[in-house]
Amino acid sequence: MENWITDSPFNERFRYYTRGNADEVGPDPWSPLGWTMAWEKGCCPGVAGGYVEYGVFDLDEFPHEARSTFGLWGGYFYNCLSMTWVFGVRMPGATPEAINKAYFGERSDVPEYEEHPEDVKEEAEELVAESMAWVMSTNDYPMMEERSKAARETVKNRPNHSESSNEELVEYAREMVELLEYVWVPSCVAALACSLGPGAVQAICDGIGRSDDAVKLMSAVGDVESAEASFRMWDLSRMIRNSEELSDIFDAGSDGALEKIKSLDSDDSKSFITNWEELIDECGHRGPNEWDMRSHSWTTKPELPFGMLERLRFQEDDKSPHLASIRSAETREKLTAEVLDLIKDDEETHASLAAAIKSAALFFGYREMGKNAAIRSIHEAKLAMMELGRRMVELGAIDDLQQLFMVTESELDGFVADPMSMRDIILERDKDFSFLHEVEPPYIVDGKVGLPPISEWPKRGSNKSDPAEAGEVLQGSAGSPGIATGTARVILDPSDASSLEPGDVMIAPTTDPSWTPLFMTASAVVVNVGAVASHAAIVSRELGIPCVVSVADATDRITDGSTITVDGSTGTVTIDG
Repeated sequence: MENWITDSPFNERFRYYTRGNADEVGPDPWSPLGWTMAWEKGCCPGVAGGYVEYGVFDLDEFPHEARSTFGLWGGYFYNCLSMTWVFGVRMPGATPEAINKAYFGERSDVPEYEEHPEDVKEEAEELVAESMAWVMSTNDYPMMEERSKAARETVKNRPNHSESSNEELVEYAREMVELLEYVWVPSCVAALACSLGPGAVQAICDGIGRSDDAVKLMSAVGDVESAEASFRMWDLSRMIRNSEELSDIFDAGSDGALEKIKSLDSDDSKSFITNWEELIDECGHRGPNEWDMRSHSWTTKPELPFGMLERLRFQEDDKSPHLASIRSAETREKLTAEVLDLIKDDEETHASLAAAIKSAALFFGYREMGKNAAIRSIHEAKLAMMELGRRMVELGAIDDLQQLFMVTESELDGFVADPMSMRDIILERDKDFSFLHEVEPPYIVDGKVGLPPISEWPKRGSNKSDPAEAGEVLQGSAGSPGIATGTARVILDPSDASSLEPGDVMIAPTTDPSWTPLFMTASAVVVNVGAVASHAAIVSRELGIPCVVSVADATDRITDGSTITVDGSTGTVTIDG
C-alpha cells in the first residue's frame, strides 16, 4: 500500500506535523467517512474558527479549502507542529522552543523551529495578549456554555432514526457536522486557554519553593464533565456489589448482562436499569477512539461499559470517588489558603497566584465541556450513519455496519442511491483499513520530504523500548497528587481490561473519557503522553487518585506485573521490583 484515500495534501507554509499530543485524540486510524465528514467538514473549520476567535490567526492563513488545522496520513491523526510554533511566536511570553519542550520533552527527533517571515504579526500578538488577559480574569465563558447546551438539546430532540428515510439519515448527519463546527469554536478557545492558569500556578510555586504543591492547588475543582461518567459508573457498581441477584449475573460474565437484567422484575433490577438509562442519556456518547464516527459507543455497544463495571464492582466501598473528591477538595482549599498566606506581603504575586488558580479550575471545566459537546455532535451523526449501515447490511451491500464508514463524504449520496455499486470497493478498503491498525505511523511528518509508502512503515510494537530495571526511576510530569504503590497492569485497550484488579496501577498509552471508569479500579494512573491539562490528569485530580503523565514509552518500559510506586506530585514512577 503506497498511501491511503484520505491522506492530507502538503503545503509549503506549514511544513511539519506530529503525532505528539495527537495520539490522545486519535490512537487508532480514522475511517474515511469519519475524517471526510466529521473532521474535514466540522472539526477542522471549527478549530480554525477557534484560533481566529483567540486572535492567533486570520482565516485566510489556513491552508486548503477545509481550513485544515490538522493532518491525516495512513489514517493517523496529526497535529500541525508548524502552526503551534506560530502560536508560540505570537503568544506573549512564549517561544516555539518552549512549545517544543512542552510537547515533546527532550526527544531528539523533533525538528527545530524554522523562522518564516509571516510568523511575526503584531496585530495577532495584541489580540492574543487581550485573550490571555481575559482568560486570567474572567469568571465565565458564556459562548461555551450556550453551545454545550445546544449539543445537549440536540441529543434530547433526536428523531427516531428507524422511521427516517436513508436520505433523511444522511441529511441529519450533515446537520450534526454543522453543529460540530459550531461547538468546536469555543472548545478550541478553551483548549488554548487551559494551559495559562496551570503554567502560572507551576511557575509561582517553583519560585517560592513549593513546586510539588502546584498540582494539589488544581485538584478536585468540580464541574468537570468527563468525570461525571465515573461517578455514575461507581454508583452502578455499588448496586451490583450490594445485590446478590445482580452479582450472580455478572459472575456469569458481562456479555448479555444488560438483557438479563432487563428481563427481571425485581426492585434491584429496576433500580439498576433506571440508573443505567440515566448514564446512557448523559454519557452514551463515550467510547474508545470516540472522535471517529466508525467507533462504537456505550450506546451502540453496552458491552464496553459493562466490562468496566465487571471490574469496578470488586473495588472496596472506601475507594468511593465521591469521598476521594471531597477529601481532595478539602486538601486543596486548606493548601490554597496556606500558600496564599505565605506570599500575602507580595501583593502582585499573591494576586497572580489567586487568579491563576481560579483560571485553571475554570478552564479545566470548560475544556472538558467543549470536548463533550464535540463528541456529542459526532455521536449524533454516528447514530444516524450506523442505522444506515444496518440497512445496508440487510440489503447485502456490506457485511458489517461499520463498513459503511469506508465511503467518503463525497461518495455517500451515490452509495445511498446505488448501494451495490460500491460493494467491492468497500470490502477492499475495509481490508486495507485493518492493515493500517497493524503499522506504526511516523512521529513527525515533514511535508517537504514526504512519507515512505505505508507498506514500509514498521509493525506496531517492533520498536519497543527496553524494560526498566528494579530501582530505576522514570521521570514524567506531575498529573494528580498522591503516592500509591501497586502492581503494574499495562492496559492498551479500555475494552480489554480484565487483568486490572482493585489497587493495581494502570499503565496506558493515553486515555480519553471512555477510560475513566477504569481509573476507579486502579490505585494510580501512568500514561505515555500528556500534560497537566490533559484528560488523564484532569480526571485523576477530580477522582482523587495519583497520576503521572508523559512517561516516555511507559507501556514498554514498565513490565506488566511488576511492583511500582507512583508519585503524582513529583511526576516520578519508581520500579520497586
